[in-house]
Amino acid sequence: MASIDKAAIAFSIAIVAVGVGFAAFAGNVQDNTPAVSAPVITKTVETETQEDPFADIADKVRQDAESTTQEMTEGVMVEESTAPVEESSKPKTVSVKIPKGTASPGCETSNACFSPASLTINSGDTVEWTNADTAAHTVTSGSPANGPSGVFDSSLIMGGASFENTFDEAGDYDYFCMVHPWMVGNIQVN
Repeated sequence: MASIDKAAIAFSIAIVAVGVGFAAFAGNVQDNTPAVSAPVITKTVETETQEDPFADIADKVRQDAESTTQEMTEGVMVEESTAPVEESSKPKTVSVKIPKGTASPGCETSNACFSPASLTINSGDTVEWTNADTAAHTVTSGSPANGPSGVFDSSLIMGGASFENTFDEAGDYDYFCMVHPWMVGNIQVN
């Protein structure tokens, strides 16, 4: 068991060393080359156009007024109520930012490596991670201790690029950056 822990620690240190070297190299290359926009990594998601929930409010109020009957019985007003209006729960896209400077350790102390680091969404919603850092990052399901879980993986997201994933099944999804394993986050899907 101890050899597995030592192997996991050695693996994590190796990943950090490679990540730091890659970040230093990438930063040097970016400083010495002309600015070129990075490709945006996205997953195409078909969504329905959202209807304005307030568009028919006047008709709904008129229908409620007509369906509510009021009677005067022995000086007491009796009112029949109507059923409450249900809210629409169409899928939505929630944004998570990878802030500048997260390629260097320290953001984990304030839980600011992903912003927000933890969020709750509904099944069918999409999360879009945008890399505002100059270093490349990944968004990989799983944890640094146990490795990737295989549910989703962005591959490298270059600075200015983004990655999105639609969560169709309820559950608790931990994720991390494979290049910078101190960067961790969580998505709770209802």
